[in-house]
Amino acid sequence: MKAIVMFVIAVLLAGCKKDEIDPRQAILGKWENFYVGNGEYRPPIEDSLGYWHFLPDSVLLEYDYSTKKTLEKKYWIDSLLHVGIQREDGFWLTLQYSPKFYADTMELHVEHASAIFYVSKWKRIN
Repeated sequence: MKAIVMFVIAVLLAGCKKDEIDPRQAILGKWENFYVGNGEYRPPIEDSLGYWHFLPDSVLLEYDYSTKKTLEKKYWIDSLLHVGIQREDGFWLTLQYSPKFYADTMELHVEHASAIFYVSKWKRIN
Protein backbone atom coordinates (compact mmCIF):
# COMPACT_ATOMS: atom_id res chain seq x y z
CA MET A 1 0.00 0.00 0.00
CA LYS A 2 2.82 2.37 0.90
CA ALA A 3 4.47 1.74 -2.50
CA ILE A 4 1.24 2.62 -4.32
CA VAL A 5 0.90 5.91 -2.42
CA MET A 6 4.54 6.81 -3.17
CA PHE A 7 4.00 5.96 -6.86
CA VAL A 8 0.88 8.16 -7.07
CA ILE A 9 2.70 11.08 -5.40
CA ALA A 10 5.67 10.70 -7.78
CA VAL A 11 3.35 10.67 -10.83
CA LEU A 12 1.48 13.75 -9.59
CA LEU A 13 4.69 15.67 -8.92
CA ALA A 14 6.14 14.75 -12.32
CA GLY A 15 2.87 15.73 -14.04
CA CYS A 16 2.86 19.14 -12.37
CA LYS A 17 6.34 20.08 -13.54
CA LYS A 18 6.06 22.80 -16.16
CA ASP A 19 8.48 22.77 -19.09
CA GLU A 20 9.92 26.25 -19.14
CA ILE A 21 11.57 27.79 -22.17
CA ASP A 22 14.74 29.72 -21.42
CA PRO A 23 14.32 32.90 -23.51
CA ARG A 24 18.10 33.42 -23.63
CA GLN A 25 18.40 30.16 -25.57
CA ALA A 26 15.11 30.29 -27.49
CA ILE A 27 15.90 33.66 -29.05
CA LEU A 28 19.19 32.60 -30.68
CA GLY A 29 19.15 32.48 -34.48
CA LYS A 30 17.58 34.36 -37.37
CA TRP A 31 14.02 35.69 -37.17
CA GLU A 32 11.91 37.22 -39.92
CA ASN A 33 8.90 39.41 -39.16
CA PHE A 34 5.55 38.22 -40.53
CA TYR A 35 3.03 40.33 -38.56
CA VAL A 36 2.73 43.80 -37.06
CA GLY A 37 -0.39 45.10 -35.38
CA ASN A 38 -2.13 45.41 -32.06
CA GLY A 39 -3.21 41.82 -31.59
CA GLU A 40 -6.29 42.02 -33.81
CA TYR A 41 -6.56 39.91 -36.95
CA ARG A 42 -4.47 41.36 -39.75
CA PRO A 43 -3.18 39.57 -42.80
CA PRO A 44 0.46 38.51 -42.56
CA ILE A 45 3.18 40.66 -44.09
CA GLU A 46 3.77 39.47 -47.65
CA ASP A 47 7.39 40.56 -48.00
CA SER A 48 9.52 40.96 -44.92
CA LEU A 49 11.88 43.94 -44.92
CA GLY A 50 14.71 41.95 -43.36
CA TYR A 51 15.58 39.78 -40.41
CA TRP A 52 17.03 39.94 -36.91
CA HIS A 53 19.90 37.61 -36.07
CA PHE A 54 20.40 37.09 -32.32
CA LEU A 55 23.92 35.87 -31.52
CA PRO A 56 24.99 34.22 -28.22
CA ASP A 57 27.27 37.13 -27.25
CA SER A 58 24.38 39.64 -26.91
CA VAL A 59 24.87 40.99 -30.43
CA LEU A 60 21.82 41.56 -32.60
CA LEU A 61 22.41 41.92 -36.34
CA GLU A 62 19.53 43.66 -38.11
CA TYR A 63 19.69 42.93 -41.86
CA ASP A 64 17.74 44.99 -44.43
CA TYR A 65 16.90 43.11 -47.65
CA SER A 66 16.48 46.23 -49.81
CA THR A 67 19.76 47.97 -48.89
CA LYS A 68 21.65 44.73 -48.13
CA LYS A 69 23.07 46.47 -45.06
CA THR A 70 23.47 45.15 -41.54
CA LEU A 71 23.07 47.27 -38.42
CA GLU A 72 24.68 45.96 -35.23
CA LYS A 73 22.77 46.37 -31.97
CA LYS A 74 23.01 44.91 -28.48
CA TYR A 75 20.35 42.90 -26.70
CA TRP A 76 19.90 41.44 -23.24
CA ILE A 77 17.14 39.53 -21.54
CA ASP A 78 15.97 39.68 -17.95
CA SER A 79 12.20 39.66 -17.52
CA LEU A 80 12.08 41.66 -20.80
CA LEU A 81 13.98 41.63 -24.07
CA HIS A 82 15.99 44.86 -24.33
CA VAL A 83 17.26 45.96 -27.76
CA GLY A 84 19.62 48.91 -27.80
CA ILE A 85 21.95 50.95 -29.91
CA GLN A 86 24.50 53.36 -28.54
CA ARG A 87 24.55 56.92 -29.90
CA GLU A 88 27.80 58.73 -30.65
CA ASP A 89 27.50 60.61 -27.35
CA GLY A 90 27.42 57.33 -25.41
CA PHE A 91 23.67 57.37 -24.61
CA TRP A 92 21.85 54.07 -25.12
CA LEU A 93 18.57 54.13 -27.03
CA THR A 94 16.63 51.03 -26.02
CA LEU A 95 13.29 49.40 -26.66
CA GLN A 96 11.86 46.81 -24.30
CA TYR A 97 9.70 43.89 -25.39
CA SER A 98 7.81 41.14 -23.60
CA PRO A 99 8.77 38.02 -25.56
CA LYS A 100 6.67 34.88 -25.93
CA PHE A 101 8.06 31.82 -27.66
CA TYR A 102 6.12 29.11 -29.44
CA ALA A 103 7.41 26.25 -31.63
CA ASP A 104 9.19 28.25 -34.35
CA THR A 105 7.60 31.64 -33.75
CA MET A 106 8.21 34.52 -31.38
CA GLU A 107 5.77 37.25 -30.35
CA LEU A 108 7.07 40.59 -29.11
CA HIS A 109 4.99 43.21 -27.27
CA VAL A 110 6.47 46.70 -27.02
CA GLU A 111 6.72 47.80 -23.37
CA HIS A 112 7.18 51.27 -21.83
CA ALA A 113 6.83 53.15 -25.13
CA SER A 114 4.13 54.51 -27.41
CA ALA A 115 3.84 52.61 -30.66
CA ILE A 116 1.33 52.54 -33.49
CA PHE A 117 1.77 48.77 -33.70
CA TYR A 118 2.89 47.23 -30.44
CA VAL A 119 2.72 43.53 -31.36
CA SER A 120 5.07 41.85 -33.81
CA LYS A 121 5.34 38.19 -34.70
CA TRP A 122 8.44 36.53 -36.04
CA LYS A 123 9.24 33.15 -37.59
CA ARG A 124 12.55 31.36 -37.26
CA ILE A 125 14.34 31.19 -40.61
CA ASN A 126 17.37 29.06 -39.76
